Amino acid sequence: MSTSDNRRALISLIDNQQLYPLFQPVVDTTRGCVIGHESLIRGPKGHVLEFPDKLFSVAHESDLLSELELACRYAAIKEFQRRGMTGKLFLNVNPNVLKDDSHPHGSTLRLSQQLGLDPHQIVIEISERYPIEDTENLKEAIIHYRQLGFMIAIDDLGAGYSGLKLWSELHPDYVKIDRYFIQDIHESSVKRVFVQSILSLAKNIQTKVIAEGIETKDELEQLHALGIKHCQGYLFGRPAKLPARDVNTSLLNTYQPTKSSYHETIASVVNSLETIADDEPALEALNRFTKNASLSLLPVTRYQQVVGVLRREKLLERFSGSYGHALNASKHVVHIMEKEPIAVDWRASLEDVSQLITEHEETDVYQHIIVTRNNRYYGVASIKSLLRKITELKINDARHANPLTQLPGNVAINRVINEKLKAQTPFSVAYFDLNHFKPYNDIYGYEQGDQVIKWVAQLLQKRLTGCSNLVGHIGGDDFVVIFDHSAGNAGLVENSCKNVIELFDRDVIQFYQEEHIKLGGIKAVNREGHPTFFSLLSIAVGVVSPDAKLCESHHDVALLATEAKKEAKRFGGSHCYLCHRQAPRRLKLVSSHS
Repeated sequence: MSTSDNRRALISLIDNQQLYPLFQPVVDTTRGCVIGHESLIRGPKGHVLEFPDKLFSVAHESDLLSELELACRYAAIKEFQRRGMTGKLFLNVNPNVLKDDSHPHGSTLRLSQQLGLDPHQIVIEISERYPIEDTENLKEAIIHYRQLGFMIAIDDLGAGYSGLKLWSELHPDYVKIDRYFIQDIHESSVKRVFVQSILSLAKNIQTKVIAEGIETKDELEQLHALGIKHCQGYLFGRPAKLPARDVNTSLLNTYQPTKSSYHETIASVVNSLETIADDEPALEALNRFTKNASLSLLPVTRYQQVVGVLRREKLLERFSGSYGHALNASKHVVHIMEKEPIAVDWRASLEDVSQLITEHEETDVYQHIIVTRNNRYYGVASIKSLLRKITELKINDARHANPLTQLPGNVAINRVINEKLKAQTPFSVAYFDLNHFKPYNDIYGYEQGDQVIKWVAQLLQKRLTGCSNLVGHIGGDDFVVIFDHSAGNAGLVENSCKNVIELFDRDVIQFYQEEHIKLGGIKAVNREGHPTFFSLLSIAVGVVSPDAKLCESHHDVALLATEAKKEAKRFGGSHCYLCHRQAPRRLKLVSSHS
C-alpha cells in the first residue's frame, strides 16, 4: 500500500472505532495478586495495520500520532470499564505527543471522567524507546498529568538514554525494566548488577520496579532472589481480550534470601547525644540548638525513657515569624515534640533495622533512630551512618562470596562460626557434599556440572534459609549451612536436612540423559584410571553441634564437620549423619623418650 493508502486506512480505523485493546497482567508475586493490566492496541485481525509497530509508523508518517494516541486511550479505558476490570490500567504514551501543541490538553482526564474510571487507576507509561526531542516540555506535561491525579511510569528502562535522567527528575511511581535485561538474567552477572542498581535507586526514591518480558521460571527465580516482586511477561499471561485476573500459585515468590554473614548490631553505629526532659520549656531546647550548631536532634525523655524527639529545623520553624517566640517559648517540650520516633533495641541487627526503615514511608536518609537498652535511652544512630555501614559490610561479603553461586564463602563462614563460639551461642553446622561429582563432570562437562552446583545452592537457600543463620559455599561441590538454635533444635536441623535429601534425590535426574537414568548411573574412569560404574549423584550430609567450651575456633568446627561428612559418605547414596561428638578428636603427641 502507498503512503496515502495507509493514511486513509488509519483514518478509517480511528473514525470507525475499529481499534481494540489486548490486556496483559502485571502481578505482585509476593501478595499473589494482579495489580493491573497493560493495554496493547491492535487493528482488525488480518488488516495491514493490525499490529502496533505498523500502526504507529504510519501515524508518524501521516502526522496523525495525536489522533491515534487518543483513539488508543479511548478504546483501552472503554474496554477496561466494560469488562469490570480492577487495579491499574497501564497506558503506553509516546512522549513526543505530550509536547505536541496540537494535542488537546486534558483529553485523557475527560475520557476517564466520561467513561467513569478514576484517574488514580490510570498509569501513564512513558517509553524510553522513543527519541525524546524536548525533555523540558515533556517534564512539564508529565507534571501536569500527575497534578490531574494520574500515576506515571517509565517504560523500557535501559533501552535508551533518557530514562535515568527522567527518573531522577520526575520520581515516577513505577519503572519498567526493559526485557533485554530480564531475558536469561540467571545466566548473566552484568544483567543482575544492572537490576540490582535499579532496585537500589528505586528504594531511595520510593519507586516501584516492574520486570517485564519474563518468560521462564529460571528468570523469575533469579528476579525473586534479587528482590523483584512486580512482574509482567508471557510466563504470567500473554496479551488477550480476556486477560488473566489470578496468579498461578506455582509462580508466587517463596524465595527467602540468605541472611547476611555479618551480625553487627545497631550498637556499632550509635552515638551518645544529650537529651531533654519532656517538662522542660521549649525555650531551653531552642537555647541548646542555638549554642550547638552541630546539634540536629534532641531526644525527649521521661524517667530515662524516650517519649519523643525535637528536630532542629522543626523547632526553629516554630520560633520563626512575628509571634513564634511568644507562642512557643513557655510551652513544655511535651506539647511540641514529635511523638513515636523510630526506636530499636541496641541488640537489633543492622539488617533488621534496615528493613524497618525501608518499610517506614516517612523516613528520610538524614533522620535518626533512637536506640534503647532495657527500654531506657541508650543513644541515637543516624540512618546515613547505618546505610554506610551496611554498604561496607555488603561490599566485604561480596568480595569473599563464591563466584559461581554468590553464596558467602570461607571467610564469611569462618567469621560467623568464630562469633558464635565467642558468644557461646548454641548452633549446628551441616556439611553437604555431592557423591560421584567428579565422574559426572568428566562425562557431562564442567558447564553442566556448574548448573548442578547452582541448582544445589538454590535448593539449600529455598529449603534452609528460613530456619538457618547462613547458607555458604566453601568451594566445588561442598556447602555449609549454619543453623541458629534459636530457630529450632537438633531434631529440626536433622529433619530439614533430610527434606533437602528427599528433594535432591527426586529432582537430580533432570541433569541426566535418559539412558543414564535407566541404567541408574554412568560409566567413567575412577581416580586410579580404571573404568567404573558410578550411581546417580547423591548428597551426603554431616551434622554437628559444637560445644563452644571444647572448640577453640572455626578450625576445630571444620575438623568436626569434616569427620561427620565422611561418616555420612560411608553409607553410600544420600544420607544424613548426626554426629553426637561436640569437639574433634585430638591427636595425642607421643614423647620421644617413651
